Amino acid sequence: MDGDPYAQAHAVYRAMARGELGNDLRLGLNLGFYRTFAVPGIARVLAGTGKMTTRPKARAKATGALIYTLIDHGPHHPAGARAVTTLNHLHAGLPAGDDEFVYVLAAFCVAPIHWIDAHGRRPTTPQEKTSAHAFYADLGQRMNLPPIPGSFDDLEAWMDAYEQRHFAVTPEGRALMRATRNLLTDRFPRALAPLVHAGTNTLFDTRFLEAIGASPPTWPVRALVRAALRVRAWNAARGTRAKESSTRP
Repeated sequence: MDGDPYAQAHAVYRAMARGELGNDLRLGLNLGFYRTFAVPGIARVLAGTGKMTTRPKARAKATGALIYTLIDHGPHHPAGARAVTTLNHLHAGLPAGDDEFVYVLAAFCVAPIHWIDAHGRRPTTPQEKTSAHAFYADLGQRMNLPPIPGSFDDLEAWMDAYEQRHFAVTPEGRALMRATRNLLTDRFPRALAPLVHAGTNTLFDTRFLEAIGASPPTWPVRALVRAALRVRAWNAARGTRAKESSTRP
């Protein structure tokens, strides 16, 4: 592993996904997937299959299982290789351009980092950002996609520019959002679920909300949800510090 930069990067990303940042990374992956609803071409493909609007929980679970198989095992492991084969099979023949597929990878890479940096128990490190980028760059290569921009910062800038050019309101995007909105509350502690359900839109930026035809939250709702998220992050960080203290000799 010491001589394999990708293996090192994968180990760091796996530690993010299965360690102290795991819950936030999983939620960030969800938020990244939601962002694809605002790209008209992607929204048409997702809505056209019918699975996201009729069986959203099953579709989300299947997608998550593939991603986490790759996170846990890596693409060199037989299970990881099978996951890549499945992804290629699922995407073969879909009426989507290479840039749209690259955008999906960018959303999965960048959105979780943004979420963790804003609301996690601690910000991500430069090494973690680089490792996330390496993971999705490798996945894109194995899916025979064009190379993604060469660093996390470059990918972040590319994603921002892509959204400015392509985000737009479509009937498909709105239908996908309506069908899947309840999935978000499953990612929060039960005590926060009613508040998050009422203030789901606070989890998204104005650009995304406009692109799916959603109204921005009122300031009291936004303030309540943001305060709850700060308390959640503080409690998580305190728990980590307590655990570290208890394991010291």
